[in-house]
Amino acid sequence: MRLADAVPKGRRNTEDLVRAVALTTEFHGRTVLDGIDLAIRRGEVFVVMGPSGCGKTTLLRHLCGLLPPTLGSVSVAGHDLYSAAPELLHNLRLRTGLSFQGGALLGSLSVLENVALPLRENTDLPESVILATARMKLDMVGLLHAAELLPSSLSGGMKKRAAIARAIALDPEIVYFDEPSAGLDPITAAEVDNVITKLNKVFGITMVVVTHDLPSAHAIADRIVVLLDGKVAALGERDRVWHDPNPRLRDFIERRLPAEDSRGMDVITHLEV
Repeated sequence: MRLADAVPKGRRNTEDLVRAVALTTEFHGRTVLDGIDLAIRRGEVFVVMGPSGCGKTTLLRHLCGLLPPTLGSVSVAGHDLYSAAPELLHNLRLRTGLSFQGGALLGSLSVLENVALPLRENTDLPESVILATARMKLDMVGLLHAAELLPSSLSGGMKKRAAIARAIALDPEIVYFDEPSAGLDPITAAEVDNVITKLNKVFGITMVVVTHDLPSAHAIADRIVVLLDGKVAALGERDRVWHDPNPRLRDFIERRLPAEDSRGMDVITHLEV
């Protein structure tokens, strides 16, 4: 499904766009992911949550084709990502956008040139069309006024939005985000959340967002998977996951110290200064 076939606002196509089956990843004898099964539906915002070190970013790399798993498979639009022929793999990647945590903008290029770069590298469009398309993408994220600035002149939130504009330059079917609100103040984080939600609802782009920002996750998610110790602790609609009674999940969502850690804090609070 391309942008021309976008899902109208308020409707969801439940066809799975991405599937991960029995994903297992080991690094130097340590199991990072342990038998992950999940499906991402077309047109949804799918959020990956969990504490630091739980395997969120590793899962993201598997899903977008950057890192083959030790075991298991990833399929995109019905095609196995890690056994696809080179031409098919290239086409699948062109249908995918990636917004890096730090933006990863090229410092020597203007914001407009950063957004135009994927179009120059992957299309034969005339230069006038490339620049017009890049300006349109910047306008979609509220950054047209900053088109001629260098990344060094941008605030943190502006860099995040410029990265999103570049990620959607080729009209992808799915965009992956690695911690889009990391390092931002609450208001700026909400602005980035609003951009993600708008692009999803207006254009039907499937969004996969890795985050440990609980307010952001709750604001944007249709469905959530929570990873704990490399395994799926919860998976489902946002509100169902948010109220899951699993004690460890409650500790994470309610930002509570586990019992053994809180006992240690009790000792600290009784120390004389």
